Amino acid sequence: MHPRLKTALVLLTLLVVSCAHLSVVHLDKKPWTLGQQETLAMRYWEFTYTSRLEDNRLIVTGTAKPVAGAVPEWATWIQDLWMQIYLSDDNSRVLAKDLRLYLPTALDHDKGVPFEFHLTPESLGSSGPLYISFGYRMELTAEKSTQGTGNKAEVFFASQGALFQ
Repeated sequence: MHPRLKTALVLLTLLVVSCAHLSVVHLDKKPWTLGQQETLAMRYWEFTYTSRLEDNRLIVTGTAKPVAGAVPEWATWIQDLWMQIYLSDDNSRVLAKDLRLYLPTALDHDKGVPFEFHLTPESLGSSGPLYISFGYRMELTAEKSTQGTGNKAEVFFASQGALFQ
């Protein structure tokens, strides 16, 4: 390949990558409010949360519960779970995010899963309101699964998260 063509391809790739940003345009979101209890229902989880400011950080605490009828009742064991929060501007551009990973444990459909996220945006984006969105990736089973036992457990899997645009 010609050296100029290689250089042009590298520069074009860098330009495309530098223009890409994390977006939550496809996710449900709610305007960010301080100190009020809010609820955001997504396809498989309903997030009830409150936010507060502390040491220049936005701290969001609450509980995520499986959406009744969307997550099977037999899915009572969290085999793999991560939850993420996104703070975005009015163009759905992610300004800050935080991730929580959960160890395998029992899932109580009524009590749900507690969370606490810490957000420190580098900038507040364009003028306008800020929004909260959540993401998740989960593998749920009917019972605790142990490696090497040979039993084929039924698995419920779902995932929603931000995308690069």
